[in-house]
Amino acid sequence: MAVSPDGSIVAAINPDSDSVTLVDAVTLAVKAEVPVGDDPRTLCFTPDSKKIVVSNWGSASISVISLDRAAEVAQYSVGLLPYGIVTDGVSAFIAEFATGNVSVVNLKTGRRTNRIPVDSFPAGLAMTADGTQLLVTHLFNGNVTRIDIRTSAVTGVASMGTDINLNQFVAIGPLGEKAYLPQTRSNAGNTALLFDSTVFPVVNVLDLAEFKLLVRERITLDTADEPVNMPFSVAITPDGSVVFVANAGSDDVSVIDQGTDRGIAHITVGANPRGIAITPDGSRVFVNNVLDGTLSVIDTTLLTVSHTIDLTEIALSEVLLQGKKIFNSAGEPVLTTDNWISCATCHFDGMMDTRTWLGFPDGPRNTPSLLGVANTLPIHWSGDLDELQDVEITIREIQAGDGLVTGEANDSLGPPHAGLSSQLDALASYLASLKVPVSPESVDQTTLNLGKKTFKSLDCGDCHVPPIYTDRELHEVGTGDQSLEKNSHGRGTSFDTPSLLGIWMSAPYFHDGSAPTLEEVLQSGTVHSVFEQLSSAELAALIGYLKALPVGG
Repeated sequence: MAVSPDGSIVAAINPDSDSVTLVDAVTLAVKAEVPVGDDPRTLCFTPDSKKIVVSNWGSASISVISLDRAAEVAQYSVGLLPYGIVTDGVSAFIAEFATGNVSVVNLKTGRRTNRIPVDSFPAGLAMTADGTQLLVTHLFNGNVTRIDIRTSAVTGVASMGTDINLNQFVAIGPLGEKAYLPQTRSNAGNTALLFDSTVFPVVNVLDLAEFKLLVRERITLDTADEPVNMPFSVAITPDGSVVFVANAGSDDVSVIDQGTDRGIAHITVGANPRGIAITPDGSRVFVNNVLDGTLSVIDTTLLTVSHTIDLTEIALSEVLLQGKKIFNSAGEPVLTTDNWISCATCHFDGMMDTRTWLGFPDGPRNTPSLLGVANTLPIHWSGDLDELQDVEITIREIQAGDGLVTGEANDSLGPPHAGLSSQLDALASYLASLKVPVSPESVDQTTLNLGKKTFKSLDCGDCHVPPIYTDRELHEVGTGDQSLEKNSHGRGTSFDTPSLLGIWMSAPYFHDGSAPTLEEVLQSGTVHSVFEQLSSAELAALIGYLKALPVGG
């Protein structure tokens, strides 16, 4: 969400309604709800406050909204899964999450004028006030890429830490000297995990002149304020003294005094606050609660919510909306302890976190994607969650929640959890709604044909059976270490066959993340070690075919 540069309009995305709501920033009257593309994620105003540009994740497009007409006046195609977007009024700059590029699109013609390769999974964008530099975050690591807009050259990469995750937003402070990044630190290497030693909510601060992390200015939210989950976006007062942090998982806003690095207020808002913005005079902060369809208005003098405004009627069924809220919530005590962890912490929007957690109860575990999970049961590398409702076990054992089922949980391979809790059934319904996105891989037909032929000749389809590319069975493939495996059902070093759908985005591979690339998969273990059998052309074609699935199927 954003406030127009002239301070007159607030604009908020409604991801599940495929719309943007415009609100008068002074009177707080809703002016219009404007239909845009599928699943809008971020937006920004043009410098003259006359237009809004919107990234539409689901339809691979950007929308242009005219504020004079309160309507979408153009929609242009861009690369798959566009996320962050900024504009100088002439061009829009779009982070193409799936392709690993930042695209530049002329707002008048819709023509793409440039495409700048960056690190994988670009997400948040920010432009310096002089319009010369672009900052790009990357969702699954702590890197920030700097681009010189005049030359389209990448001029630097700064790391916020190797343990950083959920790096999807960046805001440049009012003085233009620092950038603020709400993030989550993932303590994946800890072999003695407790709920409060898994992840840590932070706001990192980047010195723009030196382009390096200001470690001493890092805001550690659980100590500066109180335990929160998934810091998602920030707004800074015009004098730079106070930072407002919207915490998407704990449904609250942390208000931090930068001079003391201490919280001065903790404000409860609506469900899944993903956007926050402040008026140019600093008198009001607006918070977009995307799973309530509401806007919380915070009086910055009183530091309380003064108004709650309805933005949209969320276009999801009651059950699906409830399940989505639960998935994204760190509500205590049912889902976690101390608002610490949500399902979305490791599975943002159903994806993976690219981490291998060494301290999991079963042994080292590479976080799998949940996209398409309803078709590929069982869950877990050990294949011992045989229904979606068995995530009740995860809520209790990993998130340290009381659980959604009253009383004791069942063994995951015992009587079903389905039907024991309407909330758990709703969560399962949401999980079942998660779909595998189309692959961005561009592979010519000749290569696809050779890749498919190689796939068949190696009998890959015996276990990775089309069309879901898994047989949903356990296999010993020579990648496990018996001394590390602790599965309570005695699965040992036999692991569930993962689906190959969406494999283009789900590295690293295997249960322990031991293969960073598909090339290394084909040199690992006993079953997959076929590297030496293939010519270079066959190897490239097989990998291209796998990355193109399901298109290449």
